[in-house]
Amino acid sequence: MKKLNVGAGYMWFEDGWETLDNSPLRSIKKESFQHYGKCWDSKLENFSYDILFTSHMLEHVPHFRLEKTISEFNRLLKINGTLRIAVPNLEKAAKAYIKKDHNFFKKSIHYSDHMGIGASFLRVMISPGSQNLVFSREMDEILGGYAHLYSFDFLMLKKLLEKWGFSNVKESEPGKSSIKEMQQLQYAVVDKKKYLMDYNFLRKKSKMNSNIKIKFGGFDKKSNSQLIVEATKLKNVKYKYDLEYNFNKISRFDSIEFKIKIAIFRVISKAIDFIFFLLIKMRINKLIKFFLKIKN
Repeated sequence: MKKLNVGAGYMWFEDGWETLDNSPLRSIKKESFQHYGKCWDSKLENFSYDILFTSHMLEHVPHFRLEKTISEFNRLLKINGTLRIAVPNLEKAAKAYIKKDHNFFKKSIHYSDHMGIGASFLRVMISPGSQNLVFSREMDEILGGYAHLYSFDFLMLKKLLEKWGFSNVKESEPGKSSIKEMQQLQYAVVDKKKYLMDYNFLRKKSKMNSNIKIKFGGFDKKSNSQLIVEATKLKNVKYKYDLEYNFNKISRFDSIEFKIKIAIFRVISKAIDFIFFLLIKMRINKLIKFFLKIKN
């Protein structure tokens, strides 16, 4: 049985599972079970997985690639394969905002009240990060980076999943998967001790010791503010651009002109990355030689 965690990060491990992530660190060094790539274009083998899990990854995907991502899940899974998705819950967040329930938002790692509860609510949907870069229209400066770019309620996910070949779409609770293995809640291993996931606790530990080594495992976060959906793959649905919602096709910037620009940017970016990699390596080698001289 083959199992895949999409967007697992480079520190997650569960026996018998493979992972897919586009973390820059993963592109440099990978374990045998780790795959580097995009969630909408993984390059992994067709219909090869029995279970696919993704936790708080889908909200980082621009809606321009949302349907392609769901179709990629379909392509990777076998017929009758299980898909489990966890994302921030748009409906619960909206209700908390209307009720002025600050405690709902304080539980999030993305919490901010710099402009009141409205800012807290907005950060559920849009938050700063490094996953998606934003260029100026003139393409002469990087304005910043985003983490969260989208949010979902149950109906949104149900429509998407059914459109792209899934059935039996049901809302679930943390640790209540139909697959026994995925009932294990997300945890962290710190100094060889296992703790249920708690970001505040991990932040305190890291501040106390910056060299602390942390590994992760398990599946659902222990949080009632999220939306968890489980579905079964009913049929194969091959991705076609024409099948996407018209709304998702607006402002795609997919003209030949922009494709040429991106191709050139990619070559230059990789060249600069390689140069910096060499410089860092040379600097490290020089430091090693320097310390060896002092020692001798």
